[in-house]
Amino acid sequence: MAMREIHKVDIAICTWNRSQLLADTLKSFSALNIDDAISLRILIVDNNSSDLTPDVIRSFCKSDFATRHTVVPLRETRQGHTYSRNCAINAADSDLIIWTDDDVNVESDWVQKYVQAANAFPDITFFGGVIKPRFKTKMPRWISENWESLKGCFAVREFAGELALNQSRLPYGANFAIRTELQKQFQFDHRLGRRGEEVLGEDELDLFRRLLAAAYRGQWVPGAALWHVIPEDRATEKYVFDYFVGQGRALVAKGEQWHSDIDLLNKESRSEYRKYKLRRWYRGTRVWVSHMLRSGLAQGQAEAMTQ
Repeated sequence: MAMREIHKVDIAICTWNRSQLLADTLKSFSALNIDDAISLRILIVDNNSSDLTPDVIRSFCKSDFATRHTVVPLRETRQGHTYSRNCAINAADSDLIIWTDDDVNVESDWVQKYVQAANAFPDITFFGGVIKPRFKTKMPRWISENWESLKGCFAVREFAGELALNQSRLPYGANFAIRTELQKQFQFDHRLGRRGEEVLGEDELDLFRRLLAAAYRGQWVPGAALWHVIPEDRATEKYVFDYFVGQGRALVAKGEQWHSDIDLLNKESRSEYRKYKLRRWYRGTRVWVSHMLRSGLAQGQAEAMTQ
């Protein structure tokens, strides 16, 4: 594939019932520095939101930002993040598509860094950037003490330097870019990704692994940074538990489940959950958090295999 110089960029955001977070994300775009040679569009896919999301999108379409750049409102009626992402892909008309989420604040040079990298490395097809956490409230101690195990729940991603991406070093969905021509050939797997309240991820990681398996190359862009906003209701045990239930379901979708005995998985989930609830009162956080994560993983696998 002949890689062309970047002149047209699409930023794609898929959203569902996060109107206030989305409003803050779109507001952060006003600080973006965009070179005059770049034509920029924002693709916003509303996935059946029932809150004020449509109002937020309409307001953004009338903003000062929209007088300088193009805003494309889209709607995907099939519930699911991957359906929404593929809706954005089908609407893309650019040289480079940059993906982010509806709960971030971007740095002013975020787009420029990706464009510069894509032009500097014409043989590279996809890129990833830094995701830093921004907790709305003070980070709970049980999270800080188990940060290495839990940071994936909050989509935090950071590597040092301009590294080549590989199967064990990949970007996260809130911050990556891919040449649009290739993205249209490699869409997202509908079996993966979030669906409503169901916390099932892995869709972008699956995409990157397929790209690498097809001999395409990726590059880390440390300067392409943004902040992931973490509201109070995500800094909770319930959110983390549900996240790992989703990770368990993803293991089944990838064919990587622990084993095929559903009854044993249910037994493991109940046993680990009892240990989590009991030891939470008299053991250190590293002990009871590990039981909570294993319980969620086992439950997610059992649920996915039962369906």
